[in-house]
Amino acid sequence: MALSNFTGPDYINDWTRDLDQRWPERGTISECVVETLLSWSMHSDRKKMHLLELGIGSGGLSEAMLTTLDSDAVQSFIGIDINPELTRHTQARLRGTGHTHIRIENTDLKTLDWMEGLAPIDAAYTFQTLHDLGGQDALTAVYQQLFSLLTPGGLLVNADFVVPFSKDNPDKPRRFPAETHRALLTSLGFIEFKCEASMGKMACMSVVRP
Repeated sequence: MALSNFTGPDYINDWTRDLDQRWPERGTISECVVETLLSWSMHSDRKKMHLLELGIGSGGLSEAMLTTLDSDAVQSFIGIDINPELTRHTQARLRGTGHTHIRIENTDLKTLDWMEGLAPIDAAYTFQTLHDLGGQDALTAVYQQLFSLLTPGGLLVNADFVVPFSKDNPDKPRRFPAETHRALLTSLGFIEFKCEASMGKMACMSVVRP
């Protein structure tokens, strides 16, 4: 159900719990996102990282990522989401992480200028977000924009649905198998595609910008 279906003082957390109940694989896949980025950072020569999260939701993954990564290793963190209720919630949630250079913004990834004003990024990640863009053309556009944002050697991690739902319009698909993501990403110039984990309807995929 959409966030707008929930009411009460704890409605954002209720919405998140509903998502976790509907797709229990979310826990394992979100952990894979954190572990993938942590492993990359440990083997990278970057001492200070600029991180970007697309679609922060209720901030659970943002908090897990920033809690796991050493505050000395993160130069800046930018989180974006289309919903102002979620950006306000996440901004408050991240105050206790010990990271000081946090920027949370409202942005619509379907617009052509969502990346304006963003500095080069060392790593970008997203969880259960890009399937909502509306189809393959929109997904390709965001992948292309991320390619231009990432510094050479930078990492992109996308964790999302890779199995269509029965309610999906077959003429306008928006949940694509990992192989489709691999083909799109490599056609744009990304390298080292990996399906880091796959469970239920979701997968965690990573690529590197050469």
